[in-house]
Amino acid sequence: MEFTSEVIIATYNKPDYLRLCLKSIAEQSQRPSAICLADDGSDARIEPVIEGFRVAHPDLPLRRSWHEDQGFRKSIALNRAIASSTRDYLVFLDDDVILHPDALRRHLACAARGRYLTGSLIRLDADLTGRLLQAQSYEWAEGRLAGWTPRGRSQWLKSMPFPPSVMALFDRLSPVSPNFQGACASVWREDVMRVNGFEGNMSYGGLDKEIGVRLRNAGIHGRHVRYTAPAYHLDHGRSYADQKVKRANRDYILALRKSGEARARNGIAELTPE
Repeated sequence: MEFTSEVIIATYNKPDYLRLCLKSIAEQSQRPSAICLADDGSDARIEPVIEGFRVAHPDLPLRRSWHEDQGFRKSIALNRAIASSTRDYLVFLDDDVILHPDALRRHLACAARGRYLTGSLIRLDADLTGRLLQAQSYEWAEGRLAGWTPRGRSQWLKSMPFPPSVMALFDRLSPVSPNFQGACASVWREDVMRVNGFEGNMSYGGLDKEIGVRLRNAGIHGRHVRYTAPAYHLDHGRSYADQKVKRANRDYILALRKSGEARARNGIAELTPE
């Protein structure tokens, strides 16, 4: 099955993080057709990263979908990127992840109609994150991020210690709940459009899980590629996190599961020009 693909990176004013994320995409064993930055209002600091990438990788189209900074509006930024995309299959990342070199190949190989995919996050501590950001580079050692030590068997397995064909067996033998993980998930664009994209009324805390619930309500089921498409998550603060908002979001998601509602109330169809 032939199709085009676009990696959509949610980003906001983290140029050093974004540079590492883009580097990991350029180094994929199977590249996407294009990359889009779903920019929630970054200032000029991000521009050298974009231009530097375009100069270094002229064969990998990079576009930017930007709107004015009016606070945390990640869902709306993502919806603008989705609405303007012309590609068949969309892979969603956050700007604070470093993809395993074979992660995108796995997402594209497992793409199937009526299904979304979600990978796994390996969370890095502040010390290793600081060293990677300072170096603005990273290396791979024995198939995993150099300098990283797994905490327990689960993290070790997520890092793909065995060949992809072996790790694919773990995906099948150890299924877990396939919540939509916005930092490393993929889905057909037509399926995202079917549910009207992300819910623009949601702030930080569960907005990716929310669209996963609506996708399932629409009959689009998830598959977790837990052991074959890892992404390393760089540590950072979350000054925008609000516990009251997160609790309200959790209640809203629970209600969605019961109601069977599939379309976002404030989604792609409700976008207005800026």
